[in-house]
Amino acid sequence: MKKPYTRKTILGVIAFLVASGGYGGYQVVRDYQKYGADFETRPHNVVRVVDGDTIEIENEIKVRLLGINAPERGECYFEESKKEMEALVEGRDVTLLKDITGKDRYGRLLRYVVRSEADPEADNLIVNGEMLYRGAAFTEAIAPDTAHRDLFATAQRKAKEAGRGLWSACEYKSEDEDLREEDSVAPSPQCTIKGNISEKGYGRNYFLEGCPNYSRIKVDTRKGEAWFCSERAAQKAGFTKSASCANTF
Repeated sequence: MKKPYTRKTILGVIAFLVASGGYGGYQVVRDYQKYGADFETRPHNVVRVVDGDTIEIENEIKVRLLGINAPERGECYFEESKKEMEALVEGRDVTLLKDITGKDRYGRLLRYVVRSEADPEADNLIVNGEMLYRGAAFTEAIAPDTAHRDLFATAQRKAKEAGRGLWSACEYKSEDEDLREEDSVAPSPQCTIKGNISEKGYGRNYFLEGCPNYSRIKVDTRKGEAWFCSERAAQKAGFTKSASCANTF
């Protein structure tokens, strides 16, 4: 007759599975060898700039900068944007700061990139914001990663007012201008949630009464935008609550 499994035996088996990294097909112990235990605190060298919002550090790790969206290849100011990023970080050591989301669907890490200055009295440079200030990228505030949303919005506004970078070289519009292009009337007093589709990659967002700039946001039904009677209906249609409405109840 076989001996029943004892508590000690079971614990031993579990310890073995944990050490070997698998249990029922699930990886219990994640492999951080690619990154290293101190990844979040140590400096990283930028070995290559992919474009105006993506860089590559050691071990072929790609990092997508949070809060900004640079022109894509073939779009106006793509090359200039990439060169601005190269001038800022290529070959330099940077620190990577996480907001909430760790990586995107392409496997790229999502981070704020900070360039430390050698001068002890000099401010460290948040590269994401500097790209906006130079007019080399657009703001892209996507919840929940909005820690520097206001700072970035100010940087973009200053670049636009000064006509720097893509704001003078291209016929781009800011997110607010996209929202003001067209308008329609709410179908009823009970259906006042505005579903908007940004033309510059900010996604499909909905806005409640009381959200900042609600009155300026237009709904162009020809573009697939719509009015909704409830947040659930907006979400079911593929819209996400705008980060600007975070404090709206």
